[in-house]
Amino acid sequence: MKEGRCYEQHDFQVLILSVFNKRRPSTEKEKWELQREYLRLIDRIPQMWEEFVQKHKNIYDRFGYLDVIVHDDLTYERKKLKRGRPKEEKTREHRITVRLDDELYELLQKYCRTKKITESEAIRELIDQLKYKIW
Repeated sequence: MKEGRCYEQHDFQVLILSVFNKRRPSTEKEKWELQREYLRLIDRIPQMWEEFVQKHKNIYDRFGYLDVIVHDDLTYERKKLKRGRPKEEKTREHRITVRLDDELYELLQKYCRTKKITESEAIRELIDQLKYKIW
């Protein structure tokens, strides 16, 4: 079994063939059979890749790759996504703590209730409006 990240057909082909190449013939007849199977596999890989991408199109479109597991018998499957919070496009790395008096806090609460947003979203919105102020 081997795992790999496939961005395109070439990556998929390398992964499949690396598992296939672990096979070792013990006789001359097996050697010729493996060579024929290898050539058939090379011809089938583009179709296998297209079908695999179509089956998992939503994942491939979202991430631009598929994590693939290829078993020793050359069956393949998509590695399951890990659970957890999905990654955001823009990560929020900076944390600011602010102390407010009762009047400002109540004003912020009213703003949040009228807009139906969280305090963090309200503060981000208000800071974002500073871009349009002329100093």
